Amino acid sequence: MFKTILVAVDGSGHAGKAVRCGGDIAKTYGAKLVLLAVDGHRPLKGPLIDLAKSEDLSRSEVFERILASARILAEVPEGVTVEQRVGFGDPADEILDEAGRIDADLIVVGSRGLGEYAELLLGSVSRKILHLAKVPVLVAHS
Repeated sequence: MFKTILVAVDGSGHAGKAVRCGGDIAKTYGAKLVLLAVDGHRPLKGPLIDLAKSEDLSRSEVFERILASARILAEVPEGVTVEQRVGFGDPADEILDEAGRIDADLIVVGSRGLGEYAELLLGSVSRKILHLAKVPVLVAHS
């Protein structure tokens, strides 16, 4: 039923739940899992700026670290393909565009995000994805 699953991640607990759900579905169906972090070009704040400062990471390295952590959380077994991508721009638009680019069968998002990045997976963004997506959307609540 599912061949390609897109999971939006931002490093928050809610996104972690989305990754675990997406990973479980990928395991069940043998689907490819695509993890997407979106850089909305806003100033880093909260845990993201703390991470950047504590480890002297560039902005792009912060998003790569978010993706690496998400991949670990997914606990996808050997044989299941996992791809990591960073998008740029409006989070909802980028999630929807990426779903189309990769021909996703399912989009998985968390119900809330981190601080300034809350818009990535919260409220109007989730609603926009739910209303405009051409494939099923799973909103994972913590």
